Amino acid sequence: MMYKAMLVDDDAPMLKYLNKLLPWRELGVAVAATAQSGAKALERFKEEAPQLVITDIGMPHMDGLALAAELRAIRPDVRIIFLTCHEDFHYARKAVQLDADDYLIKDELTADSLRHSVEKSIRLLQAQQDRASQLSYRDEVERNRDVLKQAFWKQVSGGDHSEVALASGRRLGIDWRAPYFMLGLVHIDFASLLRGYGLKDAPLLHYALYNIAQEMAHDLGGMTVFAEEGRGLVCLLNYERNLAVNTLALFRRFAEDLAAKAEAYLRIALTICHSGETQGLGGLAGMVQELKRFSRTRMFYEQGGVVAISRQPEETAALASAFEADREKEQLITAFRDRDLAAMLAIVDELAAKAEQARAPRAQVVAVFAQWVRLLEAEAGYDKENALFLTELQHAVRLAETAQSVKTRLASIVHALPESPAAYAIDPKPKQIDRYITEHLSENVSLVTMASHLYMNPSYFSRYFKKMTGVNFTDYVHRFKMNIALQMMRDKDATIEMISVRLGYSDRTYFSKVFKKYMGMSPGDYRGNGTKGV
Repeated sequence: MMYKAMLVDDDAPMLKYLNKLLPWRELGVAVAATAQSGAKALERFKEEAPQLVITDIGMPHMDGLALAAELRAIRPDVRIIFLTCHEDFHYARKAVQLDADDYLIKDELTADSLRHSVEKSIRLLQAQQDRASQLSYRDEVERNRDVLKQAFWKQVSGGDHSEVALASGRRLGIDWRAPYFMLGLVHIDFASLLRGYGLKDAPLLHYALYNIAQEMAHDLGGMTVFAEEGRGLVCLLNYERNLAVNTLALFRRFAEDLAAKAEAYLRIALTICHSGETQGLGGLAGMVQELKRFSRTRMFYEQGGVVAISRQPEETAALASAFEADREKEQLITAFRDRDLAAMLAIVDELAAKAEQARAPRAQVVAVFAQWVRLLEAEAGYDKENALFLTELQHAVRLAETAQSVKTRLASIVHALPESPAAYAIDPKPKQIDRYITEHLSENVSLVTMASHLYMNPSYFSRYFKKMTGVNFTDYVHRFKMNIALQMMRDKDATIEMISVRLGYSDRTYFSKVFKKYMGMSPGDYRGNGTKGV
């Protein structure tokens, strides 16, 4: 690299002497500017941006020390060599304060002494550049860490265990030194996503889950989390065998805790399938493929949650060959044209039961459901996020998840029909809502939960409910529960804490506040006044 230098001296012959004293270009330096005053030097510095400045100290108006301070304010990393006619300690001390590379006496200046000083400045410039390059690389790694991790995982899980690939992992802080591995695939349940979010929220939820898993992995040690395409995660545990530690139980506990946090913080369900133990990186690629194959085939009829990989032989296709859906498709189309949403949802359940009995291949069942959705979307002229829905449906790994997602989509299609009687096909009458709240008293029954139960869009249900009852849904639920609380308080053995928990209020203070809002007095005052008039 060629560095740029600027020579500054109010004596023109001295400038010419400096210019000819060294073979500058051989040293990797180009003299880009010269100046005979501090003001002119400042101007040329802004134009040329040299990395090295050699300046006389004793100049009129603006001396070399003042000039150096100005230059440092513009570019703190500029290298400076001072020249002076006087061996004055005051000047030397100022030069040190300004972090000059050298302080040379003009009367003693030789080619060798100047070369020594310039080479010192070049070494310092190179060191600065190396540090900046390292910092830039670290910044680049931090900015793109997730992308680089994903690329590294793709390499290693594809069988590339070269030193180059492993070194890229070490730069990311991934250094697998233990001989044993255990692997888990984490899948976001599509039906749970549709229950509380829009399709476009899927990438954000995936990223949020990835961050939660990474924090948990950091606390565990030996666990690395990778983001996978298709809204999934990979959790890889690298460990030494230890008779005092049940590694499988440890891994399952991590998976169960992750599922619990996903439900608590994001309101989404997870399905996690995990491998047994494999030794060395050589067995990793095969284990990845086996897990993915398992999640796409045998997982389909599992109940979900945390599932261990099963190496049982594949079931025969004898029953699957008998799986047909033509009759159900005609029934679905008829029900749709009659705007009978309840019948449509029942047909989806019927086909799901039939598929489970026949143990039909996952791909076949998903293809049938996808065809049904496309048919009804085309007939209804409904194209809202249809490509997104069908793409996400292809990633569903369980039958229950697939059927529930399709039912939610069919309800959306029907509710979008103009002037559709089917918008009320599952009519949320107060008795039906009251029954659901009663059956889920100890839970937080939210508007989203209720709308999902009724296969209705939450915004639509909110407007419909307010029009039907004159109050918003949250107030309705609170008042409903407080009326039940009045009945519970007749039992003298039931404490306020017990009643609040039974009604889904884990915080007694909050329960008391809600009770007072709707009943006009605190639970304690109510009990103190007796139950007269209730």
